[in-house]
Amino acid sequence: MAQDAPAAVEIRHTTSADGTTIGWRQLGTGPAIVVTHGAIATGEQWLPVAHALADEFTMLLVDRRGRGLSGDAEGYDLSTEMADIEAVLAVAGPGATVLGHSYGAITAAATVAAGDGASALVLYEPPLPVNGPLTGTAMAPLAAAVAAGENERALSIMLTDIVHTPEADVDALRQTPMWAEMAALAPTLERELRVIDGLAGDLDRFTTIRQSTLLLLGSDTAQHHVDATRFLTEHLPRATLVELPGQEHFAQATAPTLVADVVRSFLRRA
Repeated sequence: MAQDAPAAVEIRHTTSADGTTIGWRQLGTGPAIVVTHGAIATGEQWLPVAHALADEFTMLLVDRRGRGLSGDAEGYDLSTEMADIEAVLAVAGPGATVLGHSYGAITAAATVAAGDGASALVLYEPPLPVNGPLTGTAMAPLAAAVAAGENERALSIMLTDIVHTPEADVDALRQTPMWAEMAALAPTLERELRVIDGLAGDLDRFTTIRQSTLLLLGSDTAQHHVDATRFLTEHLPRATLVELPGQEHFAQATAPTLVADVVRSFLRRA
């Protein structure tokens, strides 16, 4: 039997509160899921998950500001990213779910905590600084590398000294086309890491989330992701924790069907 053709992907745009253009890839039909990706990434990385869900949901894969389909502006803080998500939610309409990964999960959680623009929330390993600032002594050399235009060095510092990716995995990543794509986004790293570190001591803002929330956690992920997810599991009244067996921080790429199946099952019950 012939398989159904992949859902068509459309490019859409809207304007955020500060006048910045925010773009996304849209596919599928049904209730909306607005996806906000992590650092050194674009929404395109979530296409495999989106295609697996497009038969039941309208997927909006946002390119966060500073990359891809979206513009940028000089001023930047967490509220800027929140306004971007709110602008896309206004297009998506009532009843949308927000799905955030890594840094995008922080922006998603902050947006939902501050308002009523989403009916449900999916958070995949937001790196909340529950044990204090995340970057430690790595911020200064990373900032220096970005300032010098040494994007690959900045990316190496991020992966090795902040995310604590094993050196063998970093070396393997250098051999893939993804390395150059990630390095090109290194100039956005410093500002996003400063936002994360600035949340140390301000985590109560996330405990006001009352929407049904799915927390995704790789069984083999870094300890700081485990600690952050445990914090949310303990403080959100409607949290559901699902561990992704054998996965780390990037299951949307390594196991997209698994991620899609878990999200689908959760939203059918939410």
